[in-house]
Amino acid sequence: MSLLHLQSVTKSYWRGPRELPVLRGASLQVASGSLVSIYGQRSSGKTTLLQIAAGFTPPTSGHVSFEGADLAKLSASGLARAHRERIGWIDPAGPHTAELSVGDYVALPLYRERGPRGSRRRAREALAANGVADLADRHWADLSDAARVLCAIAQAMVRRPRLLIADDPTAGLGIGDREQVCTILRSLAEDDGLGVLMAVPDMPAMLQAHEVRLLSRGRLLAPTRPTRDSGATVLDFPGGRRSA
Repeated sequence: MSLLHLQSVTKSYWRGPRELPVLRGASLQVASGSLVSIYGQRSSGKTTLLQIAAGFTPPTSGHVSFEGADLAKLSASGLARAHRERIGWIDPAGPHTAELSVGDYVALPLYRERGPRGSRRRAREALAANGVADLADRHWADLSDAARVLCAIAQAMVRRPRLLIADDPTAGLGIGDREQVCTILRSLAEDDGLGVLMAVPDMPAMLQAHEVRLLSRGRLLAPTRPTRDSGATVLDFPGGRRSA
């Protein structure tokens, strides 16, 4: 059984009397141990898709199930519990206040459950797993873009979720930093058994994924395997733009 299953999901917004469709019948599965990438141009609807997958935004139609439960049928407390314990969202924007150190920010989701001491210990472990334990006493404004992403992954992982969702985590990073982030996300899938769903901004960020989908004109397209005569060198998405 898939960890996450989106079935025939649509999403539309209204601008006055005009309907603006963003997603058109999107279906997707993410299994434990799998890294799935969604590729699409800017404003293609990737963020909307991920927010629906995480249960932050309801679809206009269709179904989203997580661990077999329909997210739309969960109570507010049940959905909050899923976000608190089972679904991690990587947010490189960081804390809302500049007063928090990186260590305290990463520990924050566990304060109520484990108290300051226990949560800070788990935070140090999460930061160390990404090679940024030395940043625990720093502040967000002092970090590089790459360091912020690594610390954001630690913050999402401190609760040890089963599903991890990342919205363009490699956007704006250099090649080496992008490779490091993708390697960490793939290892979380393969070594820790997580399901990882991420949107990616370009072709290099797609290459470590176990599965790739193209979001084009509101539809999720699966690639076909290139043949010698197809003219595709890497991935070919029928009905969408070709990526080479």
